[in-house]
Amino acid sequence: QGCAAILAAQPCKKSTSTLFLLLLTACQTAPTRVGEVQKREFEQVISKAQRPIALNESTTVLDARAAFDYGLNRVEGSYHMTWDSLAENIETGEVMRDRRRLAQRLALFGLTPQTPIVVVGYGPKGEGQEGRLAWTLLYLGFSDVQTAGLDMFRKNWTNKPSPPAKNVTPAELEGNIAMVISKEEFKRLARDPKGRTDARVWILDVRTEKEYFNKSAAMAARPDIQAMNIEWKEFFGSDGRPAAKMKKKLNDLGMQDGDRIILVSNRGVRSAAAAYALISLGFQRVENYLGGWRSY
Repeated sequence: QGCAAILAAQPCKKSTSTLFLLLLTACQTAPTRVGEVQKREFEQVISKAQRPIALNESTTVLDARAAFDYGLNRVEGSYHMTWDSLAENIETGEVMRDRRRLAQRLALFGLTPQTPIVVVGYGPKGEGQEGRLAWTLLYLGFSDVQTAGLDMFRKNWTNKPSPPAKNVTPAELEGNIAMVISKEEFKRLARDPKGRTDARVWILDVRTEKEYFNKSAAMAARPDIQAMNIEWKEFFGSDGRPAAKMKKKLNDLGMQDGDRIILVSNRGVRSAAAAYALISLGFQRVENYLGGWRSY
């Protein structure tokens, strides 16, 4: 549309014919933008985010809570999987590097990138565990992942063990690099608030307000990067699903769907949960700083 507007504005003179052709060629060969690619990749996530969750025979329910809580009650037929079971290091939050081992672990639960998955957990009462697990699965190429609080499925609760999962052939997994930002890139943007504004880049610190304003010696050594503070819980409703009202709130703050939005927390768990919610709400360029403040 932008190219069409430029072409329409060109005067119809022979002297501008070369420029006209150059512009037309550029428009025809312009690469697909990152945001457009991400929107297509997460089409199912976006379309299902605001619709009622329907569990059926093809759906796998993963419970991201602590093992003790899972043992007390669970959704019938669900399996226990925590976000850190797919992590290389629980302190840094990095996703497991050995993709072959990771694929084998998921295959034991009968999971392939095409499996419809609902991740349940504590909702806003927790620390973003199910959101982080859902984000990890999207990062690994899974296309249909939803989150919900366990209370949504109270009628399906049981304390009976789930039947063994049907193993499948391990899938080939690759991390989606467009969903993460490196420490070097994060630091570069952190040092340049004006440049971020000009390039429509936003950094959201999703820790609690108390953490955000912490003036301890350890925190005082970190620079003020002028990040906006919105606690991760605001991105979810009481039912543990992405909160539709957040889209309007962020739009009112000036964030557009195609802007680059970077999330940061202490180690990339709560920020991953917020990133998952933003993806579900249709934001097209969402990146999680996996290292978080602990690695800055």
